[in-house]
Amino acid sequence: MSSNNVIELSKLLAKKNLIAPGVTISANLKVRGFGGVLMNSVKRGVITSVDEEGVKAMFENRQHRYAKFEELMDIEGMDVARYAQAYKIKPGPKKKK
Repeated sequence: MSSNNVIELSKLLAKKNLIAPGVTISANLKVRGFGGVLMNSVKRGVITSVDEEGVKAMFENRQHRYAKFEELMDIEGMDVARYAQAYKIKPGPKKKK
């Protein structure tokens, strides 16, 4: 599944209140390693707030961090596409203006 579909599905799920405070997520976030080197790390956390571009969550180390929808890896232990399928959510056709 392409990242555009994941972003679109995530936004749809947030709009339908299926990505909401209290939901457990995993996200691939940038962190600083030894020597200040930037690297990616998978962090698990609980969502505290949601907006149109991503979520703010409290992660394992008790830090609140912002994760964009494209950084989400799974929701409640399921990848984004599977989570949407469980609730029978499908990305709709693009509206032409």
